[in-house]
Amino acid sequence: MQPWRTALLALAINFSGAALADEIVVTGRPLKQTAAELEECIKQHCSPDKDVAATLAHAENQFVSGDYAGSRSTLKKSLRRNRQFGGTYPVPVSDLLRANGRIAEHVGEAKDYQLSMLDVRDTLKSAFGADDFRTLLAQVGVADSRAKLGFPDEAERGYRAIEQRALGLKQNRIATLARLRQALILRVRYEDNPTPEARRKLDSMLDSVSLHPLSGAEDFAIAAEVIRARIDRKVGVAASTEALIRAFAKTGGADRPMLLYAEPLSRIDLTKDAGGDIQSTSAWQRYSTNGQGSWADIGFWIGPDGHVTDIEVLRSNGSKDWLKPVSENIGKRVYAPLKQGEGARPGFYMVERYSLTSRFSEDVTGSHMRMRESVPRVEMIDLTPENYEAPAKKG
Repeated sequence: MQPWRTALLALAINFSGAALADEIVVTGRPLKQTAAELEECIKQHCSPDKDVAATLAHAENQFVSGDYAGSRSTLKKSLRRNRQFGGTYPVPVSDLLRANGRIAEHVGEAKDYQLSMLDVRDTLKSAFGADDFRTLLAQVGVADSRAKLGFPDEAERGYRAIEQRALGLKQNRIATLARLRQALILRVRYEDNPTPEARRKLDSMLDSVSLHPLSGAEDFAIAAEVIRARIDRKVGVAASTEALIRAFAKTGGADRPMLLYAEPLSRIDLTKDAGGDIQSTSAWQRYSTNGQGSWADIGFWIGPDGHVTDIEVLRSNGSKDWLKPVSENIGKRVYAPLKQGEGARPGFYMVERYSLTSRFSEDVTGSHMRMRESVPRVEMIDLTPENYEAPAKKG
C-alpha cells in the first residue's frame, strides 16, 4: 500500500465538525424495495433531487450487497439524467458525483474518481461561488484525491492554497482542516526520513492547531494531538497516546468512536505462491477476469477502554487470504475510552467494508492498453449502523 493512501486513511479521525471519513448510509430497506422506488421515480419523471435521493439509496444498497458493477451502473445512469441540473440542484448533483467517485475508488477507476471530485467542486463553485464553504470543502476533496492517487506535492500545494483562502474569508474551521491535511503529508515525509528538522517542522504545525487554535476551530486541537500520538507510537513512544486516553477519561469519555491510533495496513501480497509473478496467481487471474476484487464486511466491538475485541468477518466475496492482515490491523487500533455512567453504552459495534482492488492504468505494459496495475490495494468504507448495535445472529 502506498504511504500516501495510508496517510489519507488517518483522516478518519471522526471528531466533531471534522467529517473526514467517507461512509455509506445503511438504510435497512430491502434491495428490491429501493430498486422499485427508483424505477417508479424515473417512470413518474420525479424532480432531480428526488431522483438523486432514490439513486443514492439504491446504489448504496447495491454496493452493500456486493454488486459493485450494478451500483456503478445505477450512478452512471443517474448522472446522465441529472448532471444537467447542477445549476438548480447543486447539492444533490454534487452528492451524486461524490458517490460516483467513492464507488470508482473501490473498483480501481482512478481517473473517474479524480474527475468526479473535480466535478463536485465545479458544480458547487458554479452555484455558490468560489468563496462558499461548500466549494472550499469540495476543493479539499480535490486535494485529497491528488494525495490518494500518489501526488503528495500537488496535494500539499492545494491544501496550502485552501488554508490561505479560508483564512482570508474568516473560514477558520476549513483553514484548520487544510492545515491538518498538510500535517498528514508532513507526517508521512517524516516517517520516511525522520530527521530532527522534519520533526520540528511537523511539531510546529501541530502546535499551531493544538496550542493556538483559531476561533471556532478549538475542537480540532484533539485531532492534532492524535496525529502526534500516532507518530510517537510508530517510534515506540506511547506517552502521548496515554495522555490522550487520560484526557478523555478525565472529561467523562467519548460518546462515539474516536480513533486515537492505527498502524498502517501491511501491503497485501498475492505473489507468495507465484515466485514474484503476480499475474500468474490464481487470485490475480480471478480478479482480472471478474473486473473487480474480493470484498468483506468486518465487524468488531470497541470496548469501554477503547480497545477492539471480537473481530469477525460478517460477509465476504471471493478469496479470504488477504483478510488476515486487515483483521490484525483492526485489532491493534486504540480508540478513546467510552463515556461511562447511567445511560452510557457498553461499547460500539462497528462494521467496515474492505475491497481488494487495483487501479486501471494505460502504462502497465508500455503498450498504452488499459490494464490493471500489478499491485493490489485495499479500500475501506464505513458501514456502521447509526445505532452502533451488532447485527442479529441468524438461525
